[in-house]
Amino acid sequence: MAAASAQPEAEPQAEPSEGVLLGAGDIVEMRMFGQPDMNTQGFISDNGEISLPLLGVVDIGGMTPNAAQSQIESAYREGGYFRDPQISLTLVEHRSQQVAVLGAVNQPGRFSLTSRTTLLDVLAEAGGITPRGARSVVLIRGDDTRERIDIDALVTGNGRSPDNVLHAGDTVYVPQAPVFYIYGEVQRPDAYAIQPGMTVMQAISTGGGLTERGSNSRFVLHRKAADGSVQTVDASPTTRVQADDVIFVKERFF
Repeated sequence: MAAASAQPEAEPQAEPSEGVLLGAGDIVEMRMFGQPDMNTQGFISDNGEISLPLLGVVDIGGMTPNAAQSQIESAYREGGYFRDPQISLTLVEHRSQQVAVLGAVNQPGRFSLTSRTTLLDVLAEAGGITPRGARSVVLIRGDDTRERIDIDALVTGNGRSPDNVLHAGDTVYVPQAPVFYIYGEVQRPDAYAIQPGMTVMQAISTGGGLTERGSNSRFVLHRKAADGSVQTVDASPTTRVQADDVIFVKERFF
């Protein structure tokens, strides 16, 4: 792999590198104190090697940036090129360690890891959960083990604290939340995600509230039974909403 010589005026925007291991696809920049002509930036190849001035190919795959920096200094010293080289090796872009975020997020895709990237960190990088996304997500580890994690409990600290530090090859899947449907005399008829413990009155509020003609006591709730049939439920404003409920808000009496 050929390295491109560079002498940028500003410091590169480095990734936090403590505890990070270098791998294929990562971009690193080497700078040598007092020797600006030795400064270079390049990709680490699939077999963990990078091409450096004078040295040629050097294997740094699987090392931390600090360990790779020490090895390169030793190579320049032992090769007789410099008596006391002082090198700074910066991880510019960490492409080898990535996780996938899929499902109901605003920007699904693959994201690079730092040494302590958590589940909440990567959800934020993905633009957050969409309004119809579930608040319980599935974390699929690289060994295919799966864990369902309650995001709200994780944020508040009220739930069990899982090991939510991510590792290369992990996948975070955010399913669609169960929804209800509301129409009739509400401001914004539509399908909406069900929040835990939601009541009919809260569902009406989610739909923007009643129109001028809407009734807060006259509504019909259609619910799918276990056999697939649809039944009309005798509901009140405090009735709990279930997945796929259809709420029709009637006009009030004048």
